[in-house]
Amino acid sequence: MRRATFYLILFFVSVLSFSQTRVTLKTAGKLIGSGSEQRMKDSVVLIQGNTTIFCDSAYLNKLTNSAKAYGHVRIIDNVDPLNIQSDYLEYDGNLRVARLRNNVVMKDDSVTLYTDNLDYDRNTQVGHYFGGGKLVDESNELTSDWGYYFTPTKKAEFFSEVDMINPEFRLKTDTLYYDTNTSLAKTKGKTEGITIESDTLNTNNGLIYNRQDLYAEIYEGNIANADVYIEADTIVADDARKVYTASQNIIMTSKPDSLTIYGNRGRYTKLIKEAVVYDQAYMKKMLEGDSLFISADTLYSNQNDPENKFLTAYHDVKMFKSNMQGVADSVSYNFRDSTIYMFTDPVIWAENSQMTADSINIEVRESKIYKMNLTQNSFVISQDSAKNYNQVRGIDMQVYFDDGFIKKTDVNGNGESIYYIKEATGAMSMNKMKCSNMALYFNRNSVTEIRTYKEVDGQVKPEFEIAQLDKRLRGFTWHQDIRPTLRQVARNLRWDK
Repeated sequence: MRRATFYLILFFVSVLSFSQTRVTLKTAGKLIGSGSEQRMKDSVVLIQGNTTIFCDSAYLNKLTNSAKAYGHVRIIDNVDPLNIQSDYLEYDGNLRVARLRNNVVMKDDSVTLYTDNLDYDRNTQVGHYFGGGKLVDESNELTSDWGYYFTPTKKAEFFSEVDMINPEFRLKTDTLYYDTNTSLAKTKGKTEGITIESDTLNTNNGLIYNRQDLYAEIYEGNIANADVYIEADTIVADDARKVYTASQNIIMTSKPDSLTIYGNRGRYTKLIKEAVVYDQAYMKKMLEGDSLFISADTLYSNQNDPENKFLTAYHDVKMFKSNMQGVADSVSYNFRDSTIYMFTDPVIWAENSQMTADSINIEVRESKIYKMNLTQNSFVISQDSAKNYNQVRGIDMQVYFDDGFIKKTDVNGNGESIYYIKEATGAMSMNKMKCSNMALYFNRNSVTEIRTYKEVDGQVKPEFEIAQLDKRLRGFTWHQDIRPTLRQVARNLRWDK
């Protein structure tokens, strides 16, 4: 009795399963043929399990359990919110695969897909389109040569000539993965994008983009607009706040000022044109046909006000130019008057000369160093070919340059100087003097003339009378050991750039 009951249950399960896998005719206005092949016309309705197929006319093959449908084809799943329309359909009931052609429109509760060629597998609920297609949801419109849509997860994959468009952004690539639930797009390989504000982005290693949060993460790429160019291993663009954050191998260029900042951590705030770069940070700017490099713990630039654009470098500042080097705790560069301001223990070296003061500013004219202003405790030292130290100290000084060499030095207040004179006979003497003010003239950093003013007190000593104590002015310190090299300033300089 139990065995009979088992076979009876198995029979009913088999019948139920068979009825769910067979494609059958539900209604039609006209039926032609009653054998294994049937032709139907006018308001045809076919069913298989939860799926209903509507069309104008159809052929049903009972032997192969397949159908061909023509005109106003529509597939509706009674369980899943899926609706597919086309002009033509070939349906394999055994494989449960629908091949739809011409004017195909597939809709679910998330997206609408438009194409002329769609193969839809009802088992996996995956649609594969080819020959061009367009997917539209509430966030984006995406087109490509071919791709896939996964109904259960609401995710899509796009390949070849991919183009994503929304009112704020357009993106082009060859491979893109898209989640309609989160509006998150991921690309692989070369990717190009442009915002509504004409900011452009480029990468050869893909990106992540989310329109809901107006967020993009770019790998080994760049972002550029009329004001700035940013390149880095990773760039995070927060377009809601107009902030770009970069990390590792940053190159940030101010286009109007031909100024480039390098580093490993940085941020650019677009609305106020503010940049901050740190972690092996340094900048490069052209002066006198040469590159001026400045490194610091942190570089900060604000270019929002055209009349007051500036860059500040602070803590452990080093400067390098082929004919000038410097150190200080902080440095500020004013773009309006092209002046470099140095604060807290500044030291400048120009060829064989060294300059120190409480503060120093460097005036630049036509991309050339014109003058340095030394304020409080000013001291200039020049080493001549005989290794003697020519020295000038005073309260304030103005040092004038010509083609990178000191041309003239004006000393204002408490002037003191030591300079060595080499006679035609080869004999050496030392001129040491004090006065209120003085002016020193140079030829390739060698003193050629000194003019003194007010309360002059001086003496000249031959070399054999010069005592060791006479060779140094009070406060003399030769800082050659901290004079920076290019590799110390531009520690991660890309030499091929």
